[in-house]
Amino acid sequence: MRELRVTLETVTPLFLSGAEARGQPELRPPAFRGALRYWLRAALGGVIGDDNLDGLHRAESAVFGSTNCGSPIAVRLTGDLETKDAAILPHKGKVKRSAFCEGQSFTLTLSQVRSATPAVWTAATATLALMVALGGVGLRSRRGYGTLRVRASTDTTAVAPTPATLEGWKEHVERVADRAIQAVTALAVSLDIPRVGLKSQPAAFPCATTVGLIHLADVKAATAVAALRTFMEKVPKDKAFGGIEPRQASPLWVRPVQTGEHEYGLLLTVLASRFPGSNYRRVAEFVGGFGGENLNLKGWNV
Repeated sequence: MRELRVTLETVTPLFLSGAEARGQPELRPPAFRGALRYWLRAALGGVIGDDNLDGLHRAESAVFGSTNCGSPIAVRLTGDLETKDAAILPHKGKVKRSAFCEGQSFTLTLSQVRSATPAVWTAATATLALMVALGGVGLRSRRGYGTLRVRASTDTTAVAPTPATLEGWKEHVERVADRAIQAVTALAVSLDIPRVGLKSQPAAFPCATTVGLIHLADVKAATAVAALRTFMEKVPKDKAFGGIEPRQASPLWVRPVQTGEHEYGLLLTVLASRFPGSNYRRVAEFVGGFGGENLNLKGWNV
């Protein structure tokens, strides 16, 4: 049985609902499995396109299971984390909810519990690395809450420790994104799913396309939450960034990244998909307003 143990640290408050939606948070695998599925689809779309939904379903099911078949990959979480009331909107602070505090560590264990092709295990570990690098887990994860960093790993070639410098982040994102694309390419080959490559327009679902962006900006904030506050104070009320009426998830993910000993920047990832109100030129202009640079990653956005 393959096993990978990763020590994760909360960088920002982690909102994870338990038995009661607004009660005490609970460290439970379903939230992590949901996030892993999202980032697996994001990488797969860049390899098999967005038209082959049957192939997408087969690939996702092979790694994380479906209603018809169990997953060969188990997710286990261990740790005793303290909670606090944290503001859901860091720039306003009025509405608060119980969350796991930042600066605490817990262990995530991936295990292969039944036989599968080597490509399945590689895709699972590569997706974990991608999720931690670009995204987050739980409520408001698109806006930087639930950001995690890797403190230790039993296999650093699969999931490497999170960097703490600007240059380190450039190399880290390139390495993680490249491995994810290679991993899902191998998965598609193992399942005889045709590969079509990157689309040059927004896709049917959020995934790697040439319209997408991965942007690194050093806003030199004193804390991770302060970096998010800088972002939230500037993000416009515009349908291009998602919204509540109508309900539309944002195509823009933001997470704070440590760029120096006491400095934080922002890593902004745009997954371009078709939805009413989408305007990726508008999103790109906003992202560029933070300074920094676009990271051009082969197989992901070029």
